[in-house]
Amino acid sequence: MYSLKSSLVLGAASLALLACTTEIAVFETAASQSSAGAGGEGTTTSVASSSGTGDATGSSGAGGSMTTGASSGSGSMEEPLADPNVAGPYTAEVLEETFMVAATGHMVKMRAAFPKSGPDMGPFPVVLVGHGFQTPISQYESYLQRLASFGYVAVAPDFPAPFLNNKHIDNAKDLAAGLDWVGQQAKLKALALVDNAGATGHSLGGKVSVLAASFDKRIKASITLDPVDSSFFCSAMDCPDASNTLPLAIPMGFLGEKLDATSAGLVPACAPEADNFTTFYAKAGPPSLSVEVLGASHLSFIDNPLSGLCKAPTAKSEDVLALSRAMVVAFYERYLKGKVGYDTYLTGSEAQKRYVDTKLAILQSK
Repeated sequence: MYSLKSSLVLGAASLALLACTTEIAVFETAASQSSAGAGGEGTTTSVASSSGTGDATGSSGAGGSMTTGASSGSGSMEEPLADPNVAGPYTAEVLEETFMVAATGHMVKMRAAFPKSGPDMGPFPVVLVGHGFQTPISQYESYLQRLASFGYVAVAPDFPAPFLNNKHIDNAKDLAAGLDWVGQQAKLKALALVDNAGATGHSLGGKVSVLAASFDKRIKASITLDPVDSSFFCSAMDCPDASNTLPLAIPMGFLGEKLDATSAGLVPACAPEADNFTTFYAKAGPPSLSVEVLGASHLSFIDNPLSGLCKAPTAKSEDVLALSRAMVVAFYERYLKGKVGYDTYLTGSEAQKRYVDTKLAILQSK
């Protein structure tokens, strides 16, 4: 449990956002493999917040039908696409170690979930998952497990994020060092493609993911969860605005909400409007995705949302988590593995049916 002091600081410094604009988007992304400038203009889409998208373990209320789509490497061949709203075909194993990060001098606990058995044994892309301010990495375990089940080495570095004197640049270096650890770890290095990595994070971890992507070229795509671009109790040098590094020459996605864009009584806004996901999306280049989750709060994106720290959500937490996990998986299937068919789960007919028609989310792309 957080103390009252922790709650206040968390409200001001942990953060988040990704809401959307008043327009929406079920946009068809370009069918070619992504690189900055490769995506076409997205068509605006529609709105979306009710139940029916899935439970906390990711079963889909909309149905788990199999979809086919051409792999970007083949052009004409079609292959079945596993539904990202349910566990994939790989069984997962978990590994934890402490790793010395040379760039910061920090001893950082690394937790990885990775394929143990399945259709093949890799090598697999790596996805880094950054935690929110004062939020334990255990709150993102479902994301690690879902990614591993789809054939990724998912790594959550437990980088230090103290109340005072935190440095977001160091947080980003600690996050990126997850790739160094994987590349050296005896059990993982043969399984992993560290030069084909993604960066995902929630709140502070979302900001840190963008910062890491701005300087580490091993990161080829990034999708974040209600990122907050704040620098509370921190200098502009140590905690620069991550949105100012945009656009980057990689595909980017931003999930978020607008409920916590304003303060709730004595508690500051958890994801202030001036620093939330919309500020990232505004500066990102194509191909980029924005998903405003209607009725979600800043803490709706973690496995076990805590009450009283941010505003009370009206959307069901299991629906928000189901959407978030599915979007993260579909995004990396599309942009790290080049499976163009996953556009349907990001901007196409499946996204329209599951999120827009049910009024769970507003989508936008460019």
